[in-house]
Amino acid sequence: MIATESLSVARPRSFDENAVLAAAMHAFRREGYHRTSVTGLERTTGLRASSLYNAYGDKAGLFRRALDHYLATFVAPRLAAYVGPQATLEDLEGLFLSLFEPPLDDGFGCLVTNSATELGGDPLAVPGVAAGIEALAHHLDPMLERELGSTTDTGTLVLLYHGLLVLSRAGLLTDRHRQAVHTEFARLRARREEAQ
Repeated sequence: MIATESLSVARPRSFDENAVLAAAMHAFRREGYHRTSVTGLERTTGLRASSLYNAYGDKAGLFRRALDHYLATFVAPRLAAYVGPQATLEDLEGLFLSLFEPPLDDGFGCLVTNSATELGGDPLAVPGVAAGIEALAHHLDPMLERELGSTTDTGTLVLLYHGLLVLSRAGLLTDRHRQAVHTEFARLRARREEAQ
């Protein structure tokens, strides 16, 4: 009898990975990491648990990939649209005011901010959360340098932005908070005028 070696050939995935990651991303955004069950992920993604585990290892692996997907498909394009290379304070104010509009006014908040508040310093979330927060600061610095001649307000604006997202998640955003955005940007515009 001749022994034969079986060659292991990786099968191509038979699902649309972008669609699966988008579905998982929305599930984690709505429910949070701990409240999102594997059964819920099966229902949301349309895949069986075995397929999810084969593709992503476990729920944590899927979460990491979903958070990366959120950064690439939602956060990055959003920041590029509002705070691109020619952005002004008015464009940046538009980014902040967009938190009061769909899709971020739905009470589910932002996956980056939600993960920071739910998981804290858990290594599961830290890289993605840090990347999301750094992406905002990375876009703010050149714009503020150009508009105000300084980046000293970056930290304040990052805090304001993510604070608004926490309130959004809690369903507590009001017109008073919208007015706070207007007030902050009126202050920044006054500084811009002084600097010119």
